Amino acid sequence: MEFLVKIHPGSLTSRNSSGESCKFAEFIVWAFRLLVKNSRRSKPFKDWPSAERAVALFVKITKRPVLNRLFKKLDILIIKAFIGPFIATFFITTFVLVLQFMWLYIDDVVGKGIDTITVLRLLLYVAATVVPLALPLAVLLSSIMTLGNLGETYELVAIKSAGISLLRFLRPLAVVSFIITVIAFFFNNNVLPISNLKMQTLKYDIIVTKPAFDIKEGVFFDKIPGFVIKIGKKEKDDSTIRNVVIYEQNNNGQQDNMIIADSGTMVVTPDKQSLVFTLKDGWRYQEKGERNVYSGSELIRMGFKRYKKVMDLSTFTMNQTNDSAFKGNFNMFTVPQLSHAIDSLKRVVQKNVDQIDVVSDRVYQFPRYLDTTGWEKVASGNLNNPYLLKYSVAQDSLTKLWTRDRKIIDSTQQAAQLAAQQAAKAAKARADSARKAQDLAKAKAKASPTSPGTPASTAKSTPVQPPAATAKATPGHPTTPTTPTTPSHPATPAINAVTLTIGGEPIGKTPPKARINDLIPDSVRTTVISRTIDAINQVRGETSGPYSFFQVQKHTLLQHEMAWHEKFTLAVACMVMFLIGAPLGSIIRKGGIGMPLVFAVVFFVIFFLLNNFGKKLAGSDVLTPANGLWLATYVLTPMGLFLVWKALHDSQLFNKEFYFRLTRKLRRILTHIGNEK
Repeated sequence: MEFLVKIHPGSLTSRNSSGESCKFAEFIVWAFRLLVKNSRRSKPFKDWPSAERAVALFVKITKRPVLNRLFKKLDILIIKAFIGPFIATFFITTFVLVLQFMWLYIDDVVGKGIDTITVLRLLLYVAATVVPLALPLAVLLSSIMTLGNLGETYELVAIKSAGISLLRFLRPLAVVSFIITVIAFFFNNNVLPISNLKMQTLKYDIIVTKPAFDIKEGVFFDKIPGFVIKIGKKEKDDSTIRNVVIYEQNNNGQQDNMIIADSGTMVVTPDKQSLVFTLKDGWRYQEKGERNVYSGSELIRMGFKRYKKVMDLSTFTMNQTNDSAFKGNFNMFTVPQLSHAIDSLKRVVQKNVDQIDVVSDRVYQFPRYLDTTGWEKVASGNLNNPYLLKYSVAQDSLTKLWTRDRKIIDSTQQAAQLAAQQAAKAAKARADSARKAQDLAKAKAKASPTSPGTPASTAKSTPVQPPAATAKATPGHPTTPTTPTTPSHPATPAINAVTLTIGGEPIGKTPPKARINDLIPDSVRTTVISRTIDAINQVRGETSGPYSFFQVQKHTLLQHEMAWHEKFTLAVACMVMFLIGAPLGSIIRKGGIGMPLVFAVVFFVIFFLLNNFGKKLAGSDVLTPANGLWLATYVLTPMGLFLVWKALHDSQLFNKEFYFRLTRKLRRILTHIGNEK
């Protein structure tokens, strides 16, 4: 057994006024002696302190703050090793998520002449909205990298050899992860609603903004409301134009007004609100009058040497929408605001349900019979209603019908059984007669003498067989008497049982109980059905509005509850990711960005998919918001605890040599089993 202990040089060489560092070093040496004593190295050194000396040193050291300072330095060391990768991975993750947003909305941003400051503002708001998703990934990746680096350089082995457990070593990282979780929650609750509001407002303004004003040569430009412009050629100064055609829309049902000019200038005003055309040497065509069959319209043609036309460009300017337009969205609420909105929506939803119940109770008559008192009135006959019979009368009528039908069924079944018995007796009699005829034929064959001159040994007798059992002899072969086959019983004629029903159900062994349908007299059944249909249509008409409003409010309530839970789930995800990343890094013992990135991506994809699946299932009301939004936490937390347990026991879960040895052992076992066979 070999032990590797890594002791920081400062702990052995540095000495303070009280000499605690030297004494602590002596204690470490004694602890190492005890470890080696049970190993193959059985010879201790002469200068090592005795056990009593070591115990005295341990008691003296623990009374002083030496260990506290040592653990404090160790905690600072692990925190410093964690903070660097965390900051780097956080910004990288945020950048990747912002790029994902830009890929989705790049067509709405490019080509609209938006200034750089506005684009930077949009990117800043988008970066703020992806922080809740970037923090868990940064914690996961940095935890794997930190513990992987320490494991790759055998610092974890040295720390464990010094008697420090993995849980104690991970305590500062757990505290830092908890602080990140708290910060993430406050960010989700206070900063995220504001960034969502700003981003949605700015994104809306950018999307509704028209593309930048750009008229190209030989192309019809129709982005200015009411005008279509075509320019034959533009000079290098981008202001002088030639062969200009302008169509001005006419809303009176007549031909559009048209302007044709040989040359001119096109200038945008300094405030970018207007476009001024100064045209030269052209014509203007205009149609006047009403266009109908009886009177023709008037065409006006006007020539000009210089003509000025001003067009409005205000639609090309990005308007600043007020933030209040999006304040009512649930994504802009904090946790207290969401709680208040949820309570209000629950009251509204319950009010709609109560309104639907009131309409149903007013129109429908059967709710009064839902309790036992109403049915007691029907059973006793105290209810004076021309549309309902007494329960006893309906039950007696139903019992009489059941008795009549029961007799028919019983008689039919008895007739079928009697016919089956008679058929069985007839088949048995035919079988007995055939057997007797066969026995008689055998007896006659034995009693008949053989022919003269024929040896008795070669004499062949042909027994007399019934006609039905006579077999044809094959030429060249002696005829063998064939034993008559006992005729099989003829098939019993099938007698279909009479299937009778009362109230649409088959007749049973006991009389059925009277139901509401049996209480309605036949004389008024058509009237009752007609009134029932009218009542259903009336209720449907009166409840369609409240029910539609109920559906909208129920969906809104569901969205608010999901937003409330999401404030907590994304914050708790930081702690869950640390619970997975820290033990995973100590198991794989690989630093850098390669292997840790692979594992981080795998677990983050699992978290992302589970989170999205849970949101979809909760949004479609398949799962409750509590179960849907916390689905990823429910699944990944046991996985993290399992990895912690494996790390505490120095698991070889991701060790290639372990799996190589395991496969080699399995191969040997299979080879041994094959040789035995």
